[in-house]
Amino acid sequence: MLRRGMLAAALALGLWAGGAGAHNHDRDMAERLQALGEVLPLQDVLARVARDYPGQVLKVEFEREDDDDDCRACRGRWIYELKLLQDQGRLTKLKIDARTGETLWVGTRPLRYDGRHP
Repeated sequence: MLRRGMLAAALALGLWAGGAGAHNHDRDMAERLQALGEVLPLQDVLARVARDYPGQVLKVEFEREDDDDDCRACRGRWIYELKLLQDQGRLTKLKIDARTGETLWVGTRPLRYDGRHP
């Protein structure tokens, strides 16, 4: 289990580091805020997420949430937004408070439409 978490963390860091444009800006901002002690390192957040939401990390974003209808608790906070592929093809989106590591919002849906109506 620890090995899977380490693999997921390495993959997410690769996605984080390999991005272009806005993603590089996200990473730079996160690193500056981390150096100031304002946010947790991505590695710490990924370790918590792997424990509570096992799966493959597909995407990592870092952003300031100023207007979020899905997550009112996210407003005014720095957020790590993660997309995970979990068992049975579920796509899970998490919004994590970057300062505390608290999971503020979780959204899950099937990755593929299976023909059934909700």
